[in-house]
Amino acid sequence: MSSTLQLDLIGVTWPVCLLKFKTVLNNMCSSEVLEVSVQDPDVVNTIVMIIERSEDTLISRSKDGEVYQLSVQRK
Repeated sequence: MSSTLQLDLIGVTWPVCLLKFKTVLNNMCSSEVLEVSVQDPDVVNTIVMIIERSEDTLISRSKDGEVYQLSVQRK
């Protein structure tokens, strides 16, 4: 059974939010899911690029108002 972790990066500036994302992702176990909340569209694009270059999977990507939600599953 996989677990789900939450990472709230709302209001966190670049590049700190990317460092926090990578740190949490690298410490996750296989099959765990990370749900990320972020406001900066450039950060969203960078996170998506990081995921595409890894073996991890982007499960979903959505926007609600000014907040983007990403779900990433660790390989």
